[in-house]
Amino acid sequence: MSFTSARLLLAAALTSSLLSACTATPTSGEPASEPKKPAAGANSAFPVVYDDWGRLGYRLDWVGFPFAPSEATSKVVAASIYPDAVVVQNSASTTSLMESSTGRVRWSTELTGPLTKWTGITRELGDAGRLLVSSESELFLLAVGTGNLVGREKFERVINTPAMLAGSTAVAGTSVGVVQAHLIGRDVSAWNFGSRGAIDAPLTRVGDFLAAVSQAGDVLFFSDRGDLIGRGSILSGVDTAPATDGNMLFIAGRDQSVWAFDTSGQPVWRFRTTNPLVADPVWHNGTLYCDIGALGLTAFDAPSGVVRWHAKEIHGKVVAVRAGRLLVWDGKGLTVVDPQRGDRVDRVELPGVARLIPLSLEDSELYALSTRNVVAKFITK
Repeated sequence: MSFTSARLLLAAALTSSLLSACTATPTSGEPASEPKKPAAGANSAFPVVYDDWGRLGYRLDWVGFPFAPSEATSKVVAASIYPDAVVVQNSASTTSLMESSTGRVRWSTELTGPLTKWTGITRELGDAGRLLVSSESELFLLAVGTGNLVGREKFERVINTPAMLAGSTAVAGTSVGVVQAHLIGRDVSAWNFGSRGAIDAPLTRVGDFLAAVSQAGDVLFFSDRGDLIGRGSILSGVDTAPATDGNMLFIAGRDQSVWAFDTSGQPVWRFRTTNPLVADPVWHNGTLYCDIGALGLTAFDAPSGVVRWHAKEIHGKVVAVRAGRLLVWDGKGLTVVDPQRGDRVDRVELPGVARLIPLSLEDSELYALSTRNVVAKFITK
């Protein structure tokens, strides 16, 4: 072999080795230590550009795989984050619990089959609390430690929303306009309350009360025992989840309005927009943030409804607050926004990311779910 040929072979080997190192991905359950930025266009299980996440104030902790490779194309239908666990469910009915400290899958179980429609996951209080996984017709109770099925109960009516715990009941909205409280362990309804229109939006805890918004515009407040505390109305239904500050309920409606209600059902303020609203409102530190369409992300003084600023070029939902700045997710990337003025501070594209879920809104770990059903945990720097 000539000297020139040997040099070419050596260069090719080094290039191949470098590319392999750049595209390496942390395995499930192993914390990512001293991660390196991947090469441009590198294809990995979870696409991470470390410098970009660093600009947002985060670093990668681990990458985990909640489902078998054969289920990589199944749609994720529910994900819930807890201090000690990440629970993810796909459309094939596989439910997996991952340890939040390492990303290791503690257990994975298939509850029914791909034809079941799932509505959400919640968890009983306490270290030994069970996971409550709800389909539209049944409630599945799973042991947190093992994933064993310890109970399976049938709802009186088909539900549309995630079940919310209220004492010993699981409360949810139904397609026939009934707020239904299922008595856990007794397999019967504890109470029901009828309204106009289906209830599709998640129920919201407002202080000591539960709130529901129907597609006919009913705004209802209940005690945990089912007593009607307050009743109001908006002019149409909703495509968004309401928000709360613990005292008031904030609604972004299809009636082209942002509303604030107290728990008696009385409207406190209303802001009219030029288009139906499709982005969830988010409350933080006395301010309500909502993308209102033509005027973009808007900050309202929550008690009064007075507009503090509009950011016409910024759209999406506030998913986290990091180092005092808003992180706004639009399905493609995160925009960093100054909460005092509404100015755009930075923008980071996140290709391959399907969903972002914080443990809590401000300065906590942030979980990202990829389009390939891979979960990554990012912690604050």
